[in-house]
Amino acid sequence: MFATVAGISQRAPVHWSENVTGAAVCFPYVIALDDEFITVHSMLDQQLKQTLPFKEGHILQDFEGRVIVATSKAVYILVPLPLEKQIQDLLASHRVEEALVLAKGARRNIPKEKFQVMYRRVLQQAGFIQFAQLQFLEAKELFRSGQLDVRELISLYPFLLPTSSSFTRSHPPLHEYADLNQLTQGDQEKMAKCKRFLMSYLNEVRSTEVANGYKEDIDTALLKLYAEADHDSLLDLLVTENSCLLTDSAAWLEKHKKYFALGLLYHYNNQDAAAVQLWVNIVNGDIHDSTRSDLYEYVIDFLTYSSDQELVWKYADWALQKSEEVGVQVFTKRHLEEEQNSFNPDDILTCLKKYPDALVKYLEHLVMDRKLQREEYHTHLAVLYLDKVLQQRPSADSMGTEVTEAQAKLRHLLQKSDVYRVRFLMEKVQGASLPMERAILHGKLEEHEKALRILVHELRDIPAAEDYCLWRSEGRDPAYRQQLFHTLLTLYLSPSSSAPELAVAAVDLLNHHAAEFDAAQVLPLLPGSWSVQLLCPFLTGAMRDSVHTRRTAQVALGLAKSENLIYKYDKVRA
Repeated sequence: MFATVAGISQRAPVHWSENVTGAAVCFPYVIALDDEFITVHSMLDQQLKQTLPFKEGHILQDFEGRVIVATSKAVYILVPLPLEKQIQDLLASHRVEEALVLAKGARRNIPKEKFQVMYRRVLQQAGFIQFAQLQFLEAKELFRSGQLDVRELISLYPFLLPTSSSFTRSHPPLHEYADLNQLTQGDQEKMAKCKRFLMSYLNEVRSTEVANGYKEDIDTALLKLYAEADHDSLLDLLVTENSCLLTDSAAWLEKHKKYFALGLLYHYNNQDAAAVQLWVNIVNGDIHDSTRSDLYEYVIDFLTYSSDQELVWKYADWALQKSEEVGVQVFTKRHLEEEQNSFNPDDILTCLKKYPDALVKYLEHLVMDRKLQREEYHTHLAVLYLDKVLQQRPSADSMGTEVTEAQAKLRHLLQKSDVYRVRFLMEKVQGASLPMERAILHGKLEEHEKALRILVHELRDIPAAEDYCLWRSEGRDPAYRQQLFHTLLTLYLSPSSSAPELAVAAVDLLNHHAAEFDAAQVLPLLPGSWSVQLLCPFLTGAMRDSVHTRRTAQVALGLAKSENLIYKYDKVRA
């Protein structure tokens, strides 16, 4: 205990009196006798544990495991209390450190299995003592080391264990408290600290081996604590994997008016209809829960990703009545594969007849996003665009921003789509003061002269006329494009077109698009008053193209002659 065989001390010395007349060992204690006392020191921490008055003592000796002390008149045997009794007495006096040291030192005197059971219990008891003193860090380590059944701790908190739990506390009990109210003596601040500790402890152990077999009890208790404390982690618990018992948890959440969280609980337990109904009640103001200010948008997203068609149809009208623009996302933002395999677009269109803005959004989704090539969808969308333009025009002194946006969408659809009923739409725009739209429709009918006449003479929109030629000739052969530009030039140079700006437009057209014209057809159309210098870029380009064409033809002719000579030569040799 005091020194090695080399005589080197490895522990602090035991402080005895100067008149020690005898000493003996009774593990884990060293007992000493002096003139007036018998002193007992621990071998584990060298601290004085007990002092017994004893005068006229002459002998102190260890005899076959017993300590004998004698005077000149009598012999006494010192009998130690059982170690477990000593440990429990120390714990009862809240001398936790001493109890733990003694318990750990008892390992050598107790069979291994019995020691492990005893030591775990001591650790658990010590943990509750530290817990009662609000020493939470120490308590947590003792609970972990002692492998505490976490339900022992939860059971201190009233109503946290599920009503279906069959748990009963350890016997004999690990502590002296009936519940948290007794432990804190009604001190609300202490009670709040204890609840915060339990939240932290349960959150740490719920994903460890400590939770094995008790996950329902742990998660349900954690949910109740979060709900009672209005803790942000309540939602995190419910949107991740958990074992919260539905019956207990639902009643508790309802009690604390956590209706949004209750909806998440229903959803986790595959009760989506109950979840959505609860959230709808919150949005409608039937019940109050301010957890999410964007709950309406959340419900829309939830329905969007729901595969339950019956549920979506049940709340589609509600969603659209709140906001057509947002509500229609239930149909437009679905995954494409799911949408194709579940919802029939015709059924959705029937539902949306009462909601014009939503109807437009959904048709745009079908035509622009899904690119469905069905005539009725394209025609219907074009008609809706046209109706909106016509409704807005009378109330606008000029083409306002909103009108321009509507017309831009209409024109884009008319230009890009080849599926809608052109003649049907032409009838609708006739007399509607929509010349640009009429021009586009004439173009779809291959009535290019009519279209260009509208652009040139009605709208006086020279750039639009040139863009029209480029648009309609896109992907067509050069002859088709040449014919379009020639038609436009003819309109510019028509005798009825005496406006100076058209003459300027004709010159610009020739000079900027020289490659699109056949000079032989153009030159007879040009006024005799135009100078060569005015058309220099066009004439230069025409000459270059003519020379290039002639030389290309000569090369082709030469190659053909060479090939013919080779053929004749091979024929003669054969």
